[in-house]
Amino acid sequence: MKNAGEKDLKAIVARRIEFFKRKPEAAIYRPKVTSKHVRGLYTETAVREHLVKADYGEAAGGTNQAPNPIELLLAAFAACIESAFYEFAVHEGLAVHSVTAAVEGTLDLRGLFMIDDVAAGFQDLTYTLNIESPDDEEKVRSLAEKVIGHCPVVDSLINRTPVSGVINIIITGS
Repeated sequence: MKNAGEKDLKAIVARRIEFFKRKPEAAIYRPKVTSKHVRGLYTETAVREHLVKADYGEAAGGTNQAPNPIELLLAAFAACIESAFYEFAVHEGLAVHSVTAAVEGTLDLRGLFMIDDVAAGFQDLTYTLNIESPDDEEKVRSLAEKVIGHCPVVDSLINRTPVSGVINIIITGS
C-alpha cells in the first residue's frame, strides 16, 4: 500500500511532466548557491534555506568538520540517482522497499597541486545502485538505467559543461 507521500509524489511528477510539455520555458531551472570561507579549509555554503559545510581531513590540512568538496560531488551523484529513481518508480507505480547508492572515483592529486600536466578532475567514477523491489527485475533495471541516463548530476559530469566566471580582487589595508 502506498503512503500519502507517495501518492502526492506521483501526482507532483505527473503534473510537472504535463506542465513542462506545455510550457518548456518553465522547465529552465537555475539553482544558485553562495559560499564563504570561514577558517582554514572549512567553508559554509548556503543552499536555499540550508547550510552545507565542507572541510578537509586533518591529513590534508583541514579540521575534518565535514566532507570535502569532491566528496560532496560524489554525494550529489549518489543522492541524485537515488532520489530520481525513487521519484520515477513512484510515478511508474513500481514498489520500492529501499534504494542505496555507493559512488567512488579516482583523482590524481597532482592536478590539484599543479604538478606536471595532470587533469585536476576525476579519472573515473563508478557507482553501485542497489534497489530492493518486488516488481519485475527487467522493468526496475530499465527504469534505473533510464533515470541514470537523465540524472542532471551524471549528465553534468559526463558532458562538457561550459564554466565561466568573474574574479573580483578587493585590496585592503593590512
